[in-house]
Amino acid sequence: MGLRLTGPLPEHLKAFDDEINAFLDNMFGPRDSRVRGWFMLDSYLPTFFLTVLYLLSIWLGNKYMKNRHALSLRGILTLYNLGITLLSVYMLAELILSSWEGGYNLQCQDLTSAGEADVRVAKVLWWYYFSKSIEFLDTIFFVLRKKTSQITFLHVYHHASMFNIWWCVLNWIPCGQSFFGPTLNSFIHILMYSYYGLSVFPSMHKYLWWKKYLTQAQLVQFVLTITHTLSAVVKPCGFPFGCLIFQSSYMLTLVILFLNFYVQTYRKKPMKKNTQEPPAGKEVKNGFSKACFTATNGVINKKAQ
Repeated sequence: MGLRLTGPLPEHLKAFDDEINAFLDNMFGPRDSRVRGWFMLDSYLPTFFLTVLYLLSIWLGNKYMKNRHALSLRGILTLYNLGITLLSVYMLAELILSSWEGGYNLQCQDLTSAGEADVRVAKVLWWYYFSKSIEFLDTIFFVLRKKTSQITFLHVYHHASMFNIWWCVLNWIPCGQSFFGPTLNSFIHILMYSYYGLSVFPSMHKYLWWKKYLTQAQLVQFVLTITHTLSAVVKPCGFPFGCLIFQSSYMLTLVILFLNFYVQTYRKKPMKKNTQEPPAGKEVKNGFSKACFTATNGVINKKAQ
């Protein structure tokens, strides 16, 4: 990447940083030397502090906006959605091309056999990791637009955990089997963020008939990622076993939380035709719960107010 964090840290902060990194190195073993010096990877502190700032922004932001009018942010949301969509297009294309170049085995791919193609995969996965910090803005926009009902446990859990998990992935398993989940997720994000970008324009609403299928695709993504991860357990290729189990377990938590939210907001309260609009936080459109969709995918509903 050629990017480094520069400048000396205060002594007490440097000591804390050394302790944290020593603990992680002792827990996970030697880091992948190919990513040493890459921006935000050598130290856990940037990822940790950005996550804390994210959580504080939700709490303090809601307090700040409590007695203020909600912001529209239509122009900013248009640019934001366009930017995330284009970044997702890049990551999807680059992951497909680099894994194809390396002759990646779909069932199980180790960390070193593809040579330069592995480094190419690692570079695009760094962008995937970094994009998780950008996506913190999903929640900040909720706060500024006073969409507090959309800021669910699942939404915050997904955003905060993904950013931290992918810091670990980039340091220890930055290529090989790690490529599959981000490839699927980049495709899903192209659909999701382009949908919300288009929904900012009222004239486009009649063409956006496919919203309910996005959440279904997200659930399929979880299941496919778990299946792909466990396939390397059935037929090992040298990819760390513990990482496979952790990833499968984490994705299972998303499936469980998603299904619970889906049942609570949709199955038990089906939409009835020709009735009054549901209360805030339970809005249903196209036969699917907006709250469920938003919380699950960690994406804001930016439809024009």
